[in-house]
Amino acid sequence: MKTKHYLKLKEDVITETLDNGLSIVMVPKSNYHKTFAVLTTAYGALEQKFAIDDAQPIQIPAGTAHFLEHKLFEKENEDAFARFGELGADANAFTNAYQTSYLFSTTQNLIPALTHLLDFVQTPYFSKQTVEKEQGIIGQEIQMYDDDPNWALYMGLLNTLYPDSSIAKDIAGTRETIATITPELLYAIHSAFYQPTQLTLHIVGHFNPEEILAVVKDNQFKKDLRPKKLTRFQDKNLPAKEQQSERYFNVSRPKVAFGIRLDQNQVAGVEATKRILIADILDDLLFGEQTDWYQNLYSHGIIDTEFDTSFDIIKHYQYVSFFAETDDYDILTQEIQSQIDDYQNVLENQQNAFESLRRATVGEGIQKLNSLENMALQGDDVLFGTNLFDKIELLQDLTFDDILVTADKIYRNATLQRFVLHK
Repeated sequence: MKTKHYLKLKEDVITETLDNGLSIVMVPKSNYHKTFAVLTTAYGALEQKFAIDDAQPIQIPAGTAHFLEHKLFEKENEDAFARFGELGADANAFTNAYQTSYLFSTTQNLIPALTHLLDFVQTPYFSKQTVEKEQGIIGQEIQMYDDDPNWALYMGLLNTLYPDSSIAKDIAGTRETIATITPELLYAIHSAFYQPTQLTLHIVGHFNPEEILAVVKDNQFKKDLRPKKLTRFQDKNLPAKEQQSERYFNVSRPKVAFGIRLDQNQVAGVEATKRILIADILDDLLFGEQTDWYQNLYSHGIIDTEFDTSFDIIKHYQYVSFFAETDDYDILTQEIQSQIDDYQNVLENQQNAFESLRRATVGEGIQKLNSLENMALQGDDVLFGTNLFDKIELLQDLTFDDILVTADKIYRNATLQRFVLHK
């Protein structure tokens, strides 16, 4: 076991990689009663094609990662959710663009619950009958997403920024795509993306690290999990088709989303985490509630409290987004573009404002350390190999020069694209 000491935060992170490739990350917290365990595969909705052991590539229908997440809980003679309940544990799972995670929290029966987590995720059961049943259930879930204006706005923006790409496809897929899912496909995907080399077990809370490691080693040793060569195929991003697009929807007031599509260079590890932290503070400096820009538009009714900004890195996709609910979206378009064009002048003499935002963000991060759930559910662990403690340390070391350099990378000659949901 390797231990990384975060001296300023008085935290330890213990890591181990088993002989079969399973990664384990442990954060013992003896002053808590609860424990969170999360088993994650770096397989999400973005995956569209893969190959096993140099065989012919297999196409993945949109929505399959989410579908597989649902199906793993259903076994031939057992409901995995029900078993967690019998053990006194609360269980859940989620799928996003780049990962699928299965988790539980408990104050009792930690070892049986942990063994159950490993067993049900690593032991799949799929049949034609259960797959067809799930297709009907998820079809209803897709309809719910289709009726959600905020989700329609977000997906509309992604389709404007990245037409015909995997990121522009709904995580749940469509009725047509999930109808093509078969038990054979699910078994193939599971054997590739759920093999131990692709899994990370993250445990935070009240436990003995040596005992947990021994239990996991014993559990894995008993399983015949032969490694397979996995080849992932990255989709090619096509140029954006148009700068503005729109759709009519059942909304009481128009909703609008703006986006800036950035370069495709894949940023990973600490560099990616740092860029996200810097970009978030940068957007606050340019568009935050405390700025004259925001207050002027708010006082004139052009934006309201629904206005929001975000910077995202999802594998090789990087983009800035703005969301608002307004009748004056043409004016807002001009105002955002003007602020972007003038970003260098806007950032002049903003060192004090930067320092205030940096300290506030550090404080928010430290506050999150009081929550085991926040520490356990850091998706960046899989995508970037960093954790909440790393983020706090990176924030403590940020400088205003970092802001200026990143501003040039994001906003110099930026092209603003727009998607509108009309009423």
